[in-house]
Amino acid sequence: MTSAPWKIFHFEGRDVIIDVDGGITIDNNRATPFPCEISHASICDKGLVATWVDHELRLARMALLPLSEKIENGVSKANLRLSTNSAMVASSEWCHIVDAEPLALNSNDNKIIFALWSRGIYCIDSADNEIWRLPLFEEEPNSPPRSNDVTAISIIEEKVVVWTRGGSYREISLETGEITKEGKLEIECDLEEVFSHENKFLLSSKDGWAWELVDGNITVARKLRGTIQDAVYDGNDWRIISWREDVLLRGESVTRADLAVQLIYKGDKWMVLDNQGQFSPHMETTN
Repeated sequence: MTSAPWKIFHFEGRDVIIDVDGGITIDNNRATPFPCEISHASICDKGLVATWVDHELRLARMALLPLSEKIENGVSKANLRLSTNSAMVASSEWCHIVDAEPLALNSNDNKIIFALWSRGIYCIDSADNEIWRLPLFEEEPNSPPRSNDVTAISIIEEKVVVWTRGGSYREISLETGEITKEGKLEIECDLEEVFSHENKFLLSSKDGWAWELVDGNITVARKLRGTIQDAVYDGNDWRIISWREDVLLRGESVTRADLAVQLIYKGDKWMVLDNQGQFSPHMETTN
């Protein structure tokens, strides 16, 4: 790899490594199908669905990469500047020019859910057929700027939960798009990420606060040194990586030398991938 890792996915027994520059490495072959950072990515039944965003050129793409064949390099950044309205993601099964900022994306089997700023919330299948769409959340009086923006999308079995920065949420039927519940957290927050496990949610605010939400009730609140980079529920507690720190939500914390990127279960242990591309055990203490 020539760049720090951003996220690792697993697809059909292979590691799919995305780096911070938008490169994708599979079986030691690295390619950049579009010369921009990848802002959101998820695995569906057909491969990798992702969004590419270049804020300088004010453009975005959304595409599905099948991963069944070698990924090829796309246009260069120089050529992209000359063809901002026509350049597409290389090796994609389908690709769209996105006319609004992608805010969140998640997938489950053949369903892909995403939200676009000022546009709406959409559900498509992996063949790029629209299933349903919904309007965005209504603006609340006296709310902070962009607190109504969608910040995360959780999928739990046949239910989609869409979250805003200000703590509002909707529960939506994955199949029909029917809104089955709407609510708002009774806390002041600027949500950045939401992690889920069955009926449990771990909410991460940009000021370092983390809350566990179970069946609509906050069960734990904790201030961390930084925002959560990744978190998983291990059956007993939330394992968390934040700013140079490993944390158990209900337990202690351990500092680490390099910036943590992702929690991955390897060899019967929870391991942390850092920004140097190295793995080490979560909550490892050094004496």
